Amino acid sequence: MNLHQLRIFCCVVEHGTYTRAAEALFMTQPAVSLQVRALERSLQVKLLERVNQQLTVTEAGQALYQCAIPMLNAEAEAERVLAEIRGAARGRLVVAANTTGGMYVVPPLLATYKERHPDSELLLQIDPTDRLVERVRQGIIDLGFACGDIQQPELIVEKIGMDTLTLILSPRHPLAAQAALPLEQVAMLPFVVPEATSRTRQFIEQVMRKHGYTLKIAMHFQGTEPVKKAVESNLGAGIVSSKAVIHEVAAGVLRAIPIIDLELKRPFIMFYRQGKYFGPLGRDFMDYMRKQIVL
Repeated sequence: MNLHQLRIFCCVVEHGTYTRAAEALFMTQPAVSLQVRALERSLQVKLLERVNQQLTVTEAGQALYQCAIPMLNAEAEAERVLAEIRGAARGRLVVAANTTGGMYVVPPLLATYKERHPDSELLLQIDPTDRLVERVRQGIIDLGFACGDIQQPELIVEKIGMDTLTLILSPRHPLAAQAALPLEQVAMLPFVVPEATSRTRQFIEQVMRKHGYTLKIAMHFQGTEPVKKAVESNLGAGIVSSKAVIHEVAAGVLRAIPIIDLELKRPFIMFYRQGKYFGPLGRDFMDYMRKQIVL
């Protein structure tokens, strides 16, 4: 299978037209069309077709595209790692984390590492956990970090710490002066929560169900920051990572209250694709993160 033709085909799929793909590849439109047709002949399947003047990807084309992305990423990764080993290029690592890890845990550690290694190129992306897992599996991301468990046979998953969640209330809430609250009383509170796909929300609801309660949802938002703001405005209670509210609790705009006889803890994990080779930068950064994570 010709990787050059695969790269052109993927570019056409991503840009939606031969013309835009040609512009991105600095090729002529006829040359792009010729390479795609050559790929179709070699594979003996139709990959692209026109329906009502629109370029459409066939079922075979979709399948090939899904298989081709990891192959092309692996090629780019091999070239980068070999260049790093030869000393022809400085180290580069694409790191990504879920919302909690990407906003509150990883950035300060990344900054400290870059201060010690100014020549390293570390790129941080923030994605929902499910998308993060898929992008690591495809090789788009080198190294992922997330809160909670991941069951994915194609990935190596390593627990490097624990994330503790805490109940938060507005200082104006009637229960804000309490030193701690029993779970029975907490279960009666209206809650502000993240969206239904949030791993944090799913974890909280699972814990509540395990203890025989159903979370009472007053409203939901996309992400942790809107949840914090809503709780600060006394629109309901919230449960978030303790790392996410350090500054707000210290400033007195939120109250973090322990729940009696209940610890809300989940693993903080580092993960990467099975069989992935890491160059010197990758190996050093992974060792650094193993030693630094304290949650």
